[in-house]
Amino acid sequence: MGEYIIGGWSQELTDIPPSSFSYAMYGMVTNFTGLTTGTSVSPGWNPGKITPPQHPPCKVLWAYGGAGGLPLETPTNQADIQAIVDATTSRNWDGVDIDNESDMNISNLVQTTIELKNAAKDSSYTFLAGWTYNNTPQPAAEIKQMFESGAAQRFILMCYGDAMWSMSDIEANVGPAIQTTLDQSVPAKQIILALTPDGLTQENLDYFLGQVTKFQIGGLFIWEFGRLASDDLEKICGVLGVG
Repeated sequence: MGEYIIGGWSQELTDIPPSSFSYAMYGMVTNFTGLTTGTSVSPGWNPGKITPPQHPPCKVLWAYGGAGGLPLETPTNQADIQAIVDATTSRNWDGVDIDNESDMNISNLVQTTIELKNAAKDSSYTFLAGWTYNNTPQPAAEIKQMFESGAAQRFILMCYGDAMWSMSDIEANVGPAIQTTLDQSVPAKQIILALTPDGLTQENLDYFLGQVTKFQIGGLFIWEFGRLASDDLEKICGVLGVG
């Protein structure tokens, strides 16, 4: 593995990640009660009941969480934690990407990563890394708590909304978000920056790549990687020396 890694998410199990990817994550599992994609009223697939896409040597994870995930403050107890671990091991997923966008229970998420590690499974922690992260104490404290458990292997900074932020918001928040994470003692190579194809331009792509190399963090992940333009993927691979 080189100095940097590339990976990303898809909501389509049929999306095949590029050969340059180290990680592909599928979901999002936002129905926490039934452990499915979709909602409790209209559920989708359950990671514990399907065979994960197989794309060696790329590791394949399922994504627990996401925007609109319910109920809040999940996982609520040991049974919830065990359900996450069982879903991962029963179908031999490589691990779980925890995407905390819905006020999850951080202490139980920490315990989830510990139990995944004990089961020889990978885990990453994905979170919104904008103004609130950079300017209020609780989100950074949660990152420190997660890191000090020693279980989560990557901390993925979502620096976008429904589309890429404006350049002024990017410049005000992306570098500070990386620094805020470093300030919680997270090693640079465990930090991943993430972007979305929606609203992606050469200007903001260049800026993100520049931040990855400036801070020498772990790499860059892409939301909905199936929609990323081939020229943009080629540029990412070229700048980061991947593939």
